[in-house]
Amino acid sequence: MKFTLKVVGDVCVLKLDGKFMAGGDSFFLREKIKNVLSMGIEKLLIDMDSVPYIDSTGVGFLVSSHTSLKSQGGQLKLLKVKPKILEVFKVMSLLSIFELFEDEEAAMKSFEEQPKPAAAAVPAQPALAAPAAAPAPPKKKRSTKAAKDAD
Repeated sequence: MKFTLKVVGDVCVLKLDGKFMAGGDSFFLREKIKNVLSMGIEKLLIDMDSVPYIDSTGVGFLVSSHTSLKSQGGQLKLLKVKPKILEVFKVMSLLSIFELFEDEEAAMKSFEEQPKPAAAAVPAQPALAAPAAAPAPPKKKRSTKAAKDAD
């Protein structure tokens, strides 16, 4: 597989070309992505227009890259994913993980529309203390007659 990287503003666009599978340039690709991220780029758009096939290694790369970026406050989005690969994502229940685009301009614009973090959207409310448990009712005393009968 071949790939090219270009940085447009604060977005790294990674264009893949060829089968995305084990071996080949996958190790080099992973290292290149790490280098770009270490430069402070937190937005990654992966153009998959020229990727006809993906195996579990390729899927693992996409998922781990997405997880790494998201944990650092970044974003990973996919561009021009082929129907065959979309079917793989569907079978693996991954369609909800990735933002998918057919148009590069729309994809680039979507990075500008940053969603607000959930913590900032709603002001923190102090936790309310749970009400105290009601005291247990007093134990009934046995009548004297019942006590004598028990003996």
